Amino acid sequence: MINFIGFLEVVEIIKFLMIIIFGTQFAHGLTVLILEKTMLNYFVFSIFFPPETFFQKLTNIMQYTLVGSSYFIYTKIGKYNWFVRKGLFAVILFLQGVCSIIVYHLIAWPLDALVTLIEE
Repeated sequence: MINFIGFLEVVEIIKFLMIIIFGTQFAHGLTVLILEKTMLNYFVFSIFFPPETFFQKLTNIMQYTLVGSSYFIYTKIGKYNWFVRKGLFAVILFLQGVCSIIVYHLIAWPLDALVTLIEE
């Protein structure tokens, strides 16, 4: 029973980490949609070019994992005018949210099924 509880907790931690990563990406995308250049400049300010120490590399990995998708997408559509850019980013952000939900469930369902199999 103790091993099962440990496995169950690991599965829940994995699911919570996915929710945190996907939710942070989506929330940052919403702030980029609203504040645009301010958030993009903050992202550039928070990245070390080039990272020299372990701490700088770890900071870059965390920034790219949690909020890097918004920066990457917005810089790719930056050549369009303001109205088109906002509309494209809103559509892409919506699609990113839908894809995040789908990916979460594609990973969570097998984990939950594995927990159910181990439970029996």
